[in-house]
Amino acid sequence: MILVARPSIRRKDMDAVLSCMVTDSLGPGSLSGQLCDSVSNYLSLAGGIALRERTRAFGLALDHLSLSPGASVVLDPLAPHSYHEQVLARTLRPVYADVVADSVSIDAADVAALVEELSGSSNPVGAVVAQAHLGFVPQLDELAALGVPLIEDVSEGLGANTGEDRVGQFGRFTIVGLEPDDIITAGGGCLVLAKSRGDRTALRRTADRLPADTLLPDMNAALGTIQIKEIERYIARRTEIASAFQNALMRGRHRSLVQAGDAQNVHFGFPVLIEGSVSDVATYARKKGVETTLAFARSALDTYGRPERDGRDGDEAEQDESEHLLAESDFPHARSFLMRL
Repeated sequence: MILVARPSIRRKDMDAVLSCMVTDSLGPGSLSGQLCDSVSNYLSLAGGIALRERTRAFGLALDHLSLSPGASVVLDPLAPHSYHEQVLARTLRPVYADVVADSVSIDAADVAALVEELSGSSNPVGAVVAQAHLGFVPQLDELAALGVPLIEDVSEGLGANTGEDRVGQFGRFTIVGLEPDDIITAGGGCLVLAKSRGDRTALRRTADRLPADTLLPDMNAALGTIQIKEIERYIARRTEIASAFQNALMRGRHRSLVQAGDAQNVHFGFPVLIEGSVSDVATYARKKGVETTLAFARSALDTYGRPERDGRDGDEAEQDESEHLLAESDFPHARSFLMRL
C-alpha cells in the first residue's frame, strides 16, 4: 500500500532517541531547547519553545499578541477547525479571506480588503494567519506589507521559500508542526518561534509557568534535532517522488497544483485536483493499493461551513453570525479545493 504520508525515520534518528533514553532524562529539558535553537537558526528567528500540541502553540501565539477582546483574526477557510476554536476561546472574532483561485494560499488582496473594511470598527483586524498549506508559499511579502501582526504556520511548508526568503521568516510568530506527517517529525509536538528576542523571552517565561505535560519531552526532541539537520535531503527526496507522480498524472485528465511566481514550494504530499467523481477516483486508487484522503478534511470550512445563505433575517441571522458559521458560497475557491482536492 502506498500511504498518503510516510514518516522518514532512519537508524541514526532512532540512535539519537536511544541515546536520550540511556540518560534516564526523558521529559522536557535541554534537548527541547536545542531543537528550538536549530529550527530557529534554519529560519533566522530568535527562538521559542517546544510544546506537545500544535493547537496550544497557536493559542500561545495569539495570547502573546495581546489583542483587545473582539479584535478580528483573519484566517483562510482551509485552516484547521481547531484554529477557529482557539480564536473564539479568546473572545476574538475569526474572519475569513478566500484562497486565490489557482492555489490553496490565502488571498492577500482579500485580506487587505478586510483590513480596510474593519479599520475604525469595533472589530479591527488584529492579526493575520498565513498557512503554507500542502507546502505552497502564501503571498507573504504582500501580507507583511499590511502592517498587521502575522502568524505563520509552516508545518506543511518548512523549507519552502519566496524566491528570496524562507517561509517562516515573515511572521511575528511562526508555528512549526512536528507530527509524523509534517516535513520534519519528532513523533509529535510543535514549536512556536518568535522573530524578536523580546517575544522569545516572553514565550520562555510562559513556558516556565506551564505544566510539564504540555511541553515536548526530550525523547521526542532528540528525534527532531536529527531531522532538522537532514531537512534539505528530505526536501530533495520529496521532490523526486513528486516528479514521478507528476509524470504519471500527465497521462490523465486530472491535474496537480503549481506554485505561482518565483516562490519554491515543498512537497508535503501530492495533491490532485479531481475532474469528475472524487469517490470514484478514491475507489480506483484503493484497488491499486494507493491510499487517498481529502486534503482539507477537518478544516474550518469542512467543520463550520454551511452550503448556502438561506435568506433568513432578523434575530436568527444574527445568531448565525454570532456562531461564526461559514457560508460556503462566500469562499468559492476554498470550497472547490475542499470538494475536489
